[in-house]
Amino acid sequence: MFIRCIPIVSLDKIYLKIDNKYIIFLDCTRLDGSKELVSRNNSNKFDSVELQIKRIASYLLANGSKSIILADDVVFSGSVLKKVISIFSKYNIRVIGIRSAISTTSAYQEFNSFLPKKLKCGYLLAEQVTDQICERDFYFGIAQSGISILGKDKTIYKAPYFIPYGNPVERASIPERDKLDFSKSCLARSMLLWSEIERLSKRKILIEDLPEKISNTDDKEEVVKTLKKEWKKI
Repeated sequence: MFIRCIPIVSLDKIYLKIDNKYIIFLDCTRLDGSKELVSRNNSNKFDSVELQIKRIASYLLANGSKSIILADDVVFSGSVLKKVISIFSKYNIRVIGIRSAISTTSAYQEFNSFLPKKLKCGYLLAEQVTDQICERDFYFGIAQSGISILGKDKTIYKAPYFIPYGNPVERASIPERDKLDFSKSCLARSMLLWSEIERLSKRKILIEDLPEKISNTDDKEEVVKTLKKEWKKI
């Protein structure tokens, strides 16, 4: 039973501590910039976002709650959240507010026009924004980073926003003339990060140890070795 508490359903598990009681995680992502919503459920296999929402709604209703707050790291266009709001409504759960670290002005104004508890954010972007990218998208192998893509084996893989995994021009609005230098610097930073992780953990980190599968990699290869190999190719 929720007592004097509006439960939160979060699309992000990096910045919020998920307890799946008062703060519930909805594993929801888009495939390769498309409008299709899918869920990974930590298995890298397809699962229905609607099925997850149905389960969450059943839990909420069983505990006496018909209203929730949605949370996400960034609200840009708001299209994903609008879809999620629509699905929750189908299962008799009303989204009454949104909380985010960052929001665009357009999304802020739109959601505040109809949500009783409003969209509240830590930082409101200027009206004219070229792009907004989370810093973790520029590192290799970080949880919930990069774009989700569908492999031939029907597995969902992650692609960081730099060559050879992703296109920094399309994904991060990096100028065409700078894409190779930019990608090489991202690979170099990732090498430093994973070398330090190996030093602190006192063991080699393999691709299969990463929290999510990365496109075009060998599970049994060391992360640092993979990065060095790709850095030399550019």
